[in-house]
Amino acid sequence: MLELALTLATIFFAIYLIGKWKIFQMEGISVSVFKGLFIIKIIAALALYVIYTQYYKDRAYADIFRYYDDSEVIYNTLFSKPWDFFRMLTGIDGRAPEILPYYDIMKNWYNTDLIFNDSRTMIRINAFLRLFSMGTYFPHAVVMCFLAMLGLTGIFRVANELIKGKSLLLMVIIFLLPSTLLWTSGMIKEAFLIFALGVLMYQISQALKMGDFSGRRISYMVISMMILLTVKAYVLFLIFPVLLIWVISHYRKSNSYLFMILFFTGYFLLLGSMAPVLIGKEVPSMIAKKQAEFYFVADRENAQSVIEVTRLEPTWTSLIVEAPSAFFRTLFLPMPQHAHNILMWFSVLENLLILFIILFLLFSLKKQKGSPNLMLVSSFFVFGCTIFILSGWVTPIIGALVRYKVPGLPFFLFPLTFFSYHKWMSGAQFKWFYSNKG
Repeated sequence: MLELALTLATIFFAIYLIGKWKIFQMEGISVSVFKGLFIIKIIAALALYVIYTQYYKDRAYADIFRYYDDSEVIYNTLFSKPWDFFRMLTGIDGRAPEILPYYDIMKNWYNTDLIFNDSRTMIRINAFLRLFSMGTYFPHAVVMCFLAMLGLTGIFRVANELIKGKSLLLMVIIFLLPSTLLWTSGMIKEAFLIFALGVLMYQISQALKMGDFSGRRISYMVISMMILLTVKAYVLFLIFPVLLIWVISHYRKSNSYLFMILFFTGYFLLLGSMAPVLIGKEVPSMIAKKQAEFYFVADRENAQSVIEVTRLEPTWTSLIVEAPSAFFRTLFLPMPQHAHNILMWFSVLENLLILFIILFLLFSLKKQKGSPNLMLVSSFFVFGCTIFILSGWVTPIIGALVRYKVPGLPFFLFPLTFFSYHKWMSGAQFKWFYSNKG
């Protein structure tokens, strides 16, 4: 009963915030739509809970539980050794010899890869939330659903401003695709990642629109980038050139494809040359090693969804040659022959839906005449494609591939709507969607 009461209280408080916070108030779209989308995310979180309690019952490997369970080790020191609790929660003096035994108890504390994953951030978040949840799980899931809702709304607002008259289709693409809906609706990294990415985009959009680079707004941007850096740093590295192009194009009114191509090329060449200094490894070596680690994990855990792909060599030539196949694997897998459980069948149906959306948009092409947003929209598309390529390079396990592509999925699809048009895309004809007040 305690967990139910706390969960309902958290849900109602989140709905109250949706009704009050500015990010959810948009001209032409009712706030009730965002409240409805949040309820759908709660249902998705329940579905994820059922999946991981009925079909994947080993909590040690259940992503929605592993960080939550490890956080109990930190939380249990709160009253007996509060200084140890503070050090583990904040990381300040977090390597002191006397607290190392706590880390040894956890199953995921040392499961850390700064570029691709960092488990410690999620463990610390759960330890903090335990201060309010009294050790119950579902309030954590609701909080993460709300944070993901904030991030997705930030992405939606940016897309909706860049691509006018297609609010309903953009909402479907950004909020309701099965992978995005499911894998950002629980206590998992993708939800926190999308939160940081969306808040960062929203703050930049508002700052450029209003000319307001206040200390408060800049602090939100810095915090968002720090979250990206500590959860999945590669997402920050890949979105960073898009953000730079965004700012440059706003002040210089540039809309040149040539500028975009040269900028991306220069950025990635610079990033590749600086990688040994920044992370101590060459990029090809790091990616080839990550792929080898996935094969090791697949063999150790007898993963059923592993596929054999070309083993990467630690060279730029190998990465370039394998980039097209990596992209298409991420976009189209799994197919029906790969499905062996309910989650995989959901992914198969989603891929068929994505294929339908792409074909629909291609048949709805409409020429854009000198739109000022063309270069920026295309830059977001490049970001989505690079997420797909990187995911396809490192991940031969289809189950992991489905999740790795989540940050890039909205950015791959929403730019495609820029070149298409149907009247229903705006959603203005639906009374439940439309609102004069915003």
